[in-house]
Amino acid sequence: MFPKKLIFVAFVSLGLALPVSGQDAAKGAFLKGDIVYGSATAPVEIIEYGSMTCPHCGHFGGDIFPQVKKELVDTGKVRFVFRNFVRDRYDIAVASISRCTSDVNVTKALLHDYFSRQEDWMRASNPYEVIASIAEEHGVSRAEVGRCMSDQEVQTHLIEVTQDGIKTYQIERIPFFLVNGKHLQNYSFEAIKAAVDAEG
Repeated sequence: MFPKKLIFVAFVSLGLALPVSGQDAAKGAFLKGDIVYGSATAPVEIIEYGSMTCPHCGHFGGDIFPQVKKELVDTGKVRFVFRNFVRDRYDIAVASISRCTSDVNVTKALLHDYFSRQEDWMRASNPYEVIASIAEEHGVSRAEVGRCMSDQEVQTHLIEVTQDGIKTYQIERIPFFLVNGKHLQNYSFEAIKAAVDAEG
């Protein structure tokens, strides 16, 4: 199981290890809470807890979720909810950058690219450089990247979401999925579709 105290201690001081200028650290908007795809009236709700540095999460986010969105979310069958589950410094950096906006569509685009290009930035000699470059492609400046990675409010929110997931659902492995409140262990598209159909 993920140790709750260790997660908190490891991340609450992360911003202090990322040197940025006073201007970069200026407060800005950030997107709090669930990242939601689809209609609130959809008959089935899927909740995912995922980590930006988890390879299985990257595979789902980059390869499987686009099909889930096209065939289940966009057709009105599913409301899909994404919640960050932070585990390490790169995870919380990318999660923070993805949420440092008031535009949920920018957040969704960043999440997709960070998942689909996970190997590019995780295996880079300087991961932060690639992380920042991807952010720039979506209109997030280097200054904003620095601010986001040092924002204690964003980090605390991400930690709280992670801790709540552990406490509420006893999460031991990620990605972690709930389909109308029921834990789904197999997250292939076929398994997800079958679970959705069973709820219909």
